[in-house]
Amino acid sequence: MTSPETVQFDPRRWLALVVVLCATLLGVLDFLIVNIAMVSIKKDLGTTDAQVQLTVAGYGLAFAVCLITSGRLGDIYGRKKLFLIGMTGFTFASALCGAAHSPNQLIGFRILQGLLASAMSPQVLSIIQVSFPPEEKSLAFAIMGAITSVGSFIGNVFGGWLVGANLFGLGWRPIFFVNLPIGIGALIAAWFLVRESKAPQAKSLDWIGVLLSGIGLFLLIFPLAEGREKGWPLWAFGCLAASVTVLCGFFAYEKQLKRRGGSPLVDVDLFQDRAFSSGLSAVLSLFSGMGAFALTLTLFLQSGFKVSPQHTGLIFAPLPVGFLLASLLSVKIAQRVGPRILMWGLAVSFVAQAIMIAWIVGHGAGLNPYSLMPILFLYGMGQGATVPRLIGTVLTNVAPQNAGAASGVLTTTQQVAFAIGVSVLGSVFFSGLGKLGDSADAATYVRAFATVLTCNLALMTTTMFLLLKLTRVASLHTTANHEVVTMEV
Repeated sequence: MTSPETVQFDPRRWLALVVVLCATLLGVLDFLIVNIAMVSIKKDLGTTDAQVQLTVAGYGLAFAVCLITSGRLGDIYGRKKLFLIGMTGFTFASALCGAAHSPNQLIGFRILQGLLASAMSPQVLSIIQVSFPPEEKSLAFAIMGAITSVGSFIGNVFGGWLVGANLFGLGWRPIFFVNLPIGIGALIAAWFLVRESKAPQAKSLDWIGVLLSGIGLFLLIFPLAEGREKGWPLWAFGCLAASVTVLCGFFAYEKQLKRRGGSPLVDVDLFQDRAFSSGLSAVLSLFSGMGAFALTLTLFLQSGFKVSPQHTGLIFAPLPVGFLLASLLSVKIAQRVGPRILMWGLAVSFVAQAIMIAWIVGHGAGLNPYSLMPILFLYGMGQGATVPRLIGTVLTNVAPQNAGAASGVLTTTQQVAFAIGVSVLGSVFFSGLGKLGDSADAATYVRAFATVLTCNLALMTTTMFLLLKLTRVASLHTTANHEVVTMEV
């Protein structure tokens, strides 16, 4: 007999998935293309180093600070509605970025772009969570991972070409204009194909929670984004200390509000689910290393070995290809081995980075940068087997009424992890270059990058221990679900 829940699943969910994943594609594409184009933007607009950093950090800061609130807004007012608002605004803000004629204009439009990206991004995970039955979610998350890899490939390879092509004499501006046809197409398709969903018995927004979470996240992420460039001034440590106090106050208030029967921004009961809490710890550890790896490898290639942006994109290309292949293959493999696929994937990534350390240290200044491509493919395979499955496992037990808030917390954790990794391991990298900085020779860059990779191996080891706990929890949950289904039959 078909259960009532089964009937509620959207029959057009696979078409809807393709549409909402345009938000995932644009998010990855926009971040990577802008990084590759920053040198051209700096020359054209005459931006200072601080303004260059704000162009990147302003987007990321606005995006991260508003994710939890946007996820909850989707729960209350409708996930499709928030997706449409976010996609419309993001597309318009992209046009404004492409038309900017001063550094301050570009910074302002990038902050606006980040705010609107935060409106649409959590809705992707939420819509997957409420639209697909449990047996289909693994494939849906694998496809999301595949889209991430496609966006990474396009951002690196096509982005590098686009910057150098100078289409219609527009220089770097097409990197933003390319978002317009994707955004407009997604809006039209979403209007017809995506079904609206809300949290049952949705209540008004917890404005005190919004304020506390926003201030706490700003105090956490801003010094991580700016502290390294400023030489870690005293105010940066003051902000970090204050963020701990504010965020602890936020969770205490949310717990009290739930006890009074209110509707908190984040249901603290989410963290009592061991898959969710353990998974977030693993996400924080894993993504810290991933963010730092992408940044330092780019600097290693372009500054250390004078590789052009276009060729840097080509060297990076095998990574998303490996990610795409593994994310799709892992669905069938996981059917046989279960949650252990997480450990297997991370082990492959670990081996790839260990090989990379031996390879670059062994060749030193005589390294051929293109020789890293097979290693990057192997690293991408490991990440592709781990990341989509990890995201799906974290959200395994989340109830539909908390899908938006949980998605916001998960995506915020990813962004915080990126900020921590780039800040801390970025400092390790630049310390390795010493006073010479950008003018250091290739051998110095090799030593600095090898140090970062060694730190990343330590992070991966930590992640392995966290995944061991998570896989045990996930295995117990799978067994319990199997027993329930058997009893119902």
